[in-house]
Order: sequence, then structure tokens, then C-alpha cells
Amino acid sequence: MPFAGEPAADNPDTFTLGVAYLAWYGDVLLRRLQGLNAAQLITPVVPSGWSALGMVKHSASVRRYWMRYVFAGEDVDFSWPGTEEQEWEITEDDTPELIQDHYRSEHENSLRILRSAVPAAVSARSYGDTDVHPTLAWVLMHLLQESARHSGHLDISRELTDGATQLDP
Repeated sequence: MPFAGEPAADNPDTFTLGVAYLAWYGDVLLRRLQGLNAAQLITPVVPSGWSALGMVKHSASVRRYWMRYVFAGEDVDFSWPGTEEQEWEITEDDTPELIQDHYRSEHENSLRILRSAVPAAVSARSYGDTDVHPTLAWVLMHLLQESARHSGHLDISRELTDGATQLDP
């Protein structure tokens, strides 16, 4: 039986199914934060030092980088506020509302771009230190695996924070 809001199991189009799953995982990620207070949102509970809110901040940066900077070629700063390390850090200016709004915005931008191009479209830029210009289908799959993995990370973080294990997907 599918989870609430999960894409239809009878969709044979892998690209539109992937876009639907990315949309769903975007909501899943934010639901993992529901019920946590401000201190719990910013307190790391794993040895690597990231917090639940830091994970959301990172996820916004990932979407911005892959969809807007690499694929669409937009002139955006792909990390927030400017370095890879800082995209995980929560500063005094980073309120839960600001981070979640930023994530929602980048998530919606990603979905807009995905819905306006074809899977075989090639990115405007190469990524990292490569000369590779990935297809939109590849970028989608990359974002899907990242979203699923980070949702699982937040499941663990949530259990360590307040013991919640039966979160609505």
C-alpha cells in the first residue's frame, strides 16, 4: 500500500514518475522537522556535526546547484552563504522559517525546471571539476538518490533527538 501522497504505482513513465517522487521527497524532508523545537532543530546529534535544520539548508543548496546553476546555467551562487562548509552551518541569522522558506523556494524552482524541459536535454554547464554536461534525466536521478538518502538521515536524527520512529512518510 502506498504512503500518503506517494506517486501512483501505475505510472509507466519513469521521468514523470521521478519528478513526482522528487516532489514527494521534498515534502517528506520538511515533515521530518515537524514537532521539533528551535533548539532541537539546530542541535547536532550525529558525530559529523550536522543538525536537522543544517540538512535542510544543505538540501536547498544541492537543488540550487544542480538545477539552477548546472542544468539551467543561471547565474546563482550555488552554495549558501558561500562555501560548501557553510551550507551545513546554522548561523544566528538562520531562523527555521528562513531556512525552510529557502528550501521550499529551491525545491519549487527544481520542479519548475524539470517540468519545462525534456529528459534528454543537456545541462548548460559541466559539474565539479569535469567536462561532463549531464542530461536532465541524470540530474533528476542524482537529486532523487540524494533526497531519499537525506530523508533517511533525518529519520535517524529525529529518532536520536526525540525518539520518534513512526513519522508519516
